[in-house]
Amino acid sequence: MSRRGENIYKRKDGRYEGRFVKGYSAEGRAIYGSVYAHTYAEVREKLCGCKSGRDEESKGCSLTVESFLELWINGLQNVKDTTREVYKGHIDNHIVPELGRIKLKNLRGEDIQRLVSSLKMSPSTVKVVFCVLRSALESAEERGYIQNVWSKVKLPKKQRREVNILTAEEQKRLENALCEDNDIGILICLYTGLRIGELCALRWRDVNPDKPAIRISSTQARVGGQVKFLPPKSQTSARTIPVPQFLMDKICALKRDGEFVLSNNGSFVDVRTYRRRFKRLLADAGLPDIKFHALRHTFATRALEVGMDFKTLSEVLGHSTVAITMDLYVHSLDEHKKNQMNKLCQIYSPSNQPSDNV
Repeated sequence: MSRRGENIYKRKDGRYEGRFVKGYSAEGRAIYGSVYAHTYAEVREKLCGCKSGRDEESKGCSLTVESFLELWINGLQNVKDTTREVYKGHIDNHIVPELGRIKLKNLRGEDIQRLVSSLKMSPSTVKVVFCVLRSALESAEERGYIQNVWSKVKLPKKQRREVNILTAEEQKRLENALCEDNDIGILICLYTGLRIGELCALRWRDVNPDKPAIRISSTQARVGGQVKFLPPKSQTSARTIPVPQFLMDKICALKRDGEFVLSNNGSFVDVRTYRRRFKRLLADAGLPDIKFHALRHTFATRALEVGMDFKTLSEVLGHSTVAITMDLYVHSLDEHKKNQMNKLCQIYSPSNQPSDNV
């Protein structure tokens, strides 16, 4: 005999059977399922699991895309705060306005395709937005809320990235405009390729005059409106970069004021503040308005121009693969290949040509 309300029975073969309602027919009749175990307690536990699954399924039926995305983003584990902020920005600004009100169970591939087609951004950014949505929907699929409806969505074709760089003459004009101690940060980026977050997080403990080299151990980022110092962007971003001797001499000549190389009354310099300083320097030098990140591209281009190989450049920049470096600086690669091919001129001699007289 079963205990009241639990629908668990002992069978003739000695096992226990527990019955539960797993659904209803078109006529409204209950459809039962069964679980089995050798003890009453085991069957009871299995029944609880079945009930939990039904509750979860029922919950999934009532969720909108917006409400599920909120649950998903809040439940993400082992994700950097900066990454979570990026995901949330794409969700709030792009995904929810287009798909948020749709019931999760009613979401279709054409809805996602409409979102992708409506985004007026670069193909790479569109792909990021899509990947955020896909990750969330894969989680919903694992919970049984939805089936795969995104696999046939077509993304815009990837376009070759155009990178802005300073010409050698423009770089010299910018260098000549540097006049304050903190302006050395511009020089550091031009000759090491640091990202601005890495630059503003650079501490004196990371500077090794004996090598000479600098160590990238953290990056400055703004999370929830607050400045934070976080681990480097990726595993390969945590790196040690050899520094030209002239640059190390200039760094060591600075007056130390606090723990940071770039100092603001003994504290750190905010990335946003340093970007504004960079814009003023561009104006003072009569240079076009470019992003700070162009200094990183300029360094990479100059490095290739003087013959640095792609493997070394990739490690200095902190890229995860050489392929990323080569893809990003493909125009510089073309020039590099041209210069390498022209070296064949050194072995050419007209005397090697066959004579007309046979």
